[in-house]
Amino acid sequence: MNYKVYKNGELLSTRSCTVFPKPYNETSVMEYVMFEAAPGTEIVVESEKRIESAVIRPLSRNIPYELRDGKIHIRMECSAKLSVEINGSSEGNLMIFAEPPEYPVPKDHGELIVIKRDSENVGTLNIDKDDTVVYIEDGAVLNGNIRAEGCSGVTVCGRGRICMEKYSYEMRRDYARSLDVIGCRNVEIHDIIIDDSNDWSMRINGCENVNISNVKIFGCRGNSDGIDVCGSRNVTVSDIFTRVWDDSFVVKSLGTGNTENVVFRDSVLWNDFARPLEVGVELRADKVRNIRFENIDIIHSSTGYPLMGIHHGDHAVVSDILFRDIRIEDAPGAQLFDIRIADSVWSRDGRMGSIRDITFSDIDYIGGGDCDILLSNSRVEGYSSEHDISGVNFRNIRIKGKAVKNAQQLGLDIVGSVSGVTVESEQELPQADRLICSITGSETFKSRDGFFYEGQITVRLENNSGRHIEGEAYLALSPRNMADERKLEYSLESGESREYNILFRLPAGKYIFFIKNRENEIENSYLYKELEVDISGRTESPVMTAVNYYGHRAALRLGASDSALILKSETEGTNTFVLYTAKPAPTEEGEVMFTAEETDFGEVCAYICRGGKPVPAPQLRCPAEITYVFRNEPKVGSITRTELTLNKGQAVSVPFENIGADGDRLLIEIAVRTEQSRGLRYPLTLFHSTAPESTAHMFAKVRIKK
Repeated sequence: MNYKVYKNGELLSTRSCTVFPKPYNETSVMEYVMFEAAPGTEIVVESEKRIESAVIRPLSRNIPYELRDGKIHIRMECSAKLSVEINGSSEGNLMIFAEPPEYPVPKDHGELIVIKRDSENVGTLNIDKDDTVVYIEDGAVLNGNIRAEGCSGVTVCGRGRICMEKYSYEMRRDYARSLDVIGCRNVEIHDIIIDDSNDWSMRINGCENVNISNVKIFGCRGNSDGIDVCGSRNVTVSDIFTRVWDDSFVVKSLGTGNTENVVFRDSVLWNDFARPLEVGVELRADKVRNIRFENIDIIHSSTGYPLMGIHHGDHAVVSDILFRDIRIEDAPGAQLFDIRIADSVWSRDGRMGSIRDITFSDIDYIGGGDCDILLSNSRVEGYSSEHDISGVNFRNIRIKGKAVKNAQQLGLDIVGSVSGVTVESEQELPQADRLICSITGSETFKSRDGFFYEGQITVRLENNSGRHIEGEAYLALSPRNMADERKLEYSLESGESREYNILFRLPAGKYIFFIKNRENEIENSYLYKELEVDISGRTESPVMTAVNYYGHRAALRLGASDSALILKSETEGTNTFVLYTAKPAPTEEGEVMFTAEETDFGEVCAYICRGGKPVPAPQLRCPAEITYVFRNEPKVGSITRTELTLNKGQAVSVPFENIGADGDRLLIEIAVRTEQSRGLRYPLTLFHSTAPESTAHMFAKVRIKK
C-alpha cells in the first residue's frame, strides 16, 4: 500500500479496489479507508511518494487541510466521500469514506441472512421471500452476486462487499450484475460496497418504492455501470460514490412499465469512461417522467462524453427531467449537455417517441486547473416533426466562474425538430463571453514527393462581446503526434479581430485542426483535412512513420511497380507488418469520417458527414462504440489483410491482384507489431486506425497507378 492513514493517532486499515484509468492499457489499484465520522476527527495521511501538493475533492466540500512535514492533516466534522490527490494528479489517489452511522438491521423481518467476515461466501444469493434482510458484515465479502425477484420488504445492508473478481467475462450469463432487483416492492439498500462487477453494478428493474443510500461502487470492466433504474417507480438514490468504467447514474425502461418519480442526489461521481448522468438509451415504455438529478459532484470524467444526457430511440414520451445543482471538476473536452432522439443498436420498439420539458439549473463547470481542452459543444437534436424535442431550459449555468446568458456563450447546437429552448441567468457574475473563431486552410496542400504536404492554416479570432478579452490559445492537431501545437496570443478590444497564419508540413492522412484554450473563452472551431498518398511510379517513398498515442514509432517505406505494392521496413530488428487494403467506398450521410486514438481518450471527438461536410459528433468517443452502438465507422470496401514479417532494410512486393486493387486508387492502412507495442490497447498504425480490421477505419487514399 502507498498510503498510511491515521485517525486521531490510530492507524486505520487501508483497503484497495481495482480501477481502469486512461489510457486503458492496464488496471491499477485505488486505495481507500473507511471509518465512522465524528466532529473534530483529525486524519493524517502519509504517502510513500513525497507529497509536494494536495487537492481534496469534491472541491465544494471545502475540507480544511494542511500540508506539514510531508503529511496531509485533515479536519473532519461530518460524513463525507473524499478523493485525496497528490502532486497534481488523480493517479494513485486515496479515497476517504467518513461514514454516517450504520443503517440498522430491521427488527421485523421474516428471514435474516448474515454474510460473515470469517466465512467463505461464493455464488449467487437468490432472494425469493418477502421481508428478507441480507446483512453483510464490515470486512465480509460475498464473492458472487445477489438477485432478488418478486419480493416485498427486501433489505440489503452492512459495510461489507459484493465482489466479482473471481468471475471472468465469459461467466456473465450467470454472474453479470452484482445486485439485481427485479419486480420488487419496498426495497432498502444501504452502506454496502460493490466491487468489480461483471456488468451493471446495480439494477433496479420493474420495482416500486426503493431507497438506496451510502453505497460505494468500484467498477473496472466494460458495462460496469453504477446504478441503473429501469422501468421502476418511486426510487430515491442518495449519498453514493461511484468510480466506474461506464455510466454512473442511469435511467432506462426495459419493458417493465413506466419509469416515474426517480431522484438521484447528494452524490460524488468519478467516470473513467462514459457518462455520469444519463437518461436512456433503451426507453421502452409509454412514459419516462419526473426524473431528478440534484446536488451531485462530478469530480472526474475522463473521456469527453456527455456529462448530462438524454438519448432516446424508442417510443416513450420523456418528460419533466431536472438536472439541478451539478458541479463538474475535471472533465477535459466534455460535452456538458446532450439531448438527442436517434436510432441505435439498442432501439427495439420500431417507433420513436418525444422529449418534453427538460431543465438544467445551477450547473457549475469548474474545470481542471491546467486543462486547456475546450468543452465540446452541447446539443439538442430532434428526429422529426413527430418525434421532436420541446421545452428545454438552461438556467444559471456557470462556466469557469462566468455566467452563461445565451446559446452562443453556452456553445449550444440546435439541430432538427426542436422548439422552446431558453438560456437565462440571474447570476451577478461576469458573462462567459467567447471569441468567434474560424479555422481555414489552403485549398490545396502541395506535395513534392507524394507523401509529405505543405500548406497554411489560418486562424481568425473576433471579439464581439463588448469587453476587452486577452489570453493565449493553441492551434492543435489530431492525431496529436503529427505536429507540435502552435501558441496564439490574443488581446482584442470589442469589435476587433486578428488572423494568425501558420505553416504546417504533414504526411498524408486525415487530420482535425482545433483550438485549445484554458479559459474556455474561444468558440470550439475545427478544420478537417484529408491528404492523399501518391506512390504511382515511385518504387520507394520517403520514410513513413507508424505511431501510437504513447510515442512509439516504426519506420517504413511504400512504393509501387506496374503490378505490385512495395513495402520496405526501416525499423530495427524483425517486426510484423500487417497490410490492410480495401476499395474506396462512397461517403454516406451521417457516416463517421474521423476518429483517432485521442477520440477514445477525450481530447477530440469523432466527426461525421452531414451535407457532405464533416461536423463534430461529441457523443461519439469510443471507436468500438462508434461501430457497435451506432453502426457507424469510416466506410471502406471489403478489407484484405496481408501479414508480413520483415527485417530492417528488407522489402517485399505484394501483387495488386492479391490485395483487391482494380483501379488507380486503393485504401490502405498498415499496422506494425513491435516489442514496444506488445500489450497496448491500440497498435502502431500509419494512418491512425485504432482497430483496422474491425472499427474506426482511418484508411488513407493511395494513388497506385498513373
